[in-house]
Amino acid sequence: MNKRRNAFTLIELLVVIAIIAVLLAILTPALNVAKDHAKRAVCLAHTHGLGLGWVLYAEDNNGKIVSAKTARIQEVSPGVFRMPAPSAYHDSLSWAGWWDGAPDNKLAHEACITLGALFPYIENIKAYRCPVGDRDQWRTSAIVDSMNGHYEHGGQIWPVVRKVSDMKSPATRMVFLDEGYASTESWTIWPDRLQWWDVIPLRHGEGTTVGMADNSAEYWKWVDDKTVKFGKGEMDAILSAQNNPDFDRVQRAVWTLKHRP
Repeated sequence: MNKRRNAFTLIELLVVIAIIAVLLAILTPALNVAKDHAKRAVCLAHTHGLGLGWVLYAEDNNGKIVSAKTARIQEVSPGVFRMPAPSAYHDSLSWAGWWDGAPDNKLAHEACITLGALFPYIENIKAYRCPVGDRDQWRTSAIVDSMNGHYEHGGQIWPVVRKVSDMKSPATRMVFLDEGYASTESWTIWPDRLQWWDVIPLRHGEGTTVGMADNSAEYWKWVDDKTVKFGKGEMDAILSAQNNPDFDRVQRAVWTLKHRP
């Protein structure tokens, strides 16, 4: 009498491995997409949290919004940091600082956030960083020029928002965007010409997360190939802005209207 065979043959084992490989090939792209969408959702939540802190700061300061500018923090002794004193350039404590020392200086990176004016309202260090950022990207968001930031462009002084009451339609005005790294200044786009200034962020699939003045957070997907090429350094700032709906949308959200010479 023959004994019942309890083991797989080599061919059967290879068939099982092949089936598993095919399933992985089918499922992996879908899983990666789901993972990317989850990270985008986290980034949106972080941006919404920053917007809430931004609103609360204004409520506690008679409607005046926090400075969009950043300042290099100062190391007064080993491991001890401070923000620089207010000056004509940095007219108030910045919302967060920056540090150009060693990228693994964890104490300095944390100090750049904890010394900022928004930290009492957003005390979670992780809220300042997009989950797709590199390990040393401790802050990835920036505030745009028009929100109490840099106001001189090409020798002209442009009216920036100093108080919430300066805005007629907060839902249309951009405050934050996920720039992808710790900027040393507020995020800039020309207010009066068809030309990008700062490089446009390419985050979460060739777009970026933005926060508006009404504390809403949105994901903006770039629709013009010229925007993506500019973001990748493949096209200059002038040509990429011509007849570009992405440029018009960003410029309008930052400066209210499209300004042309």
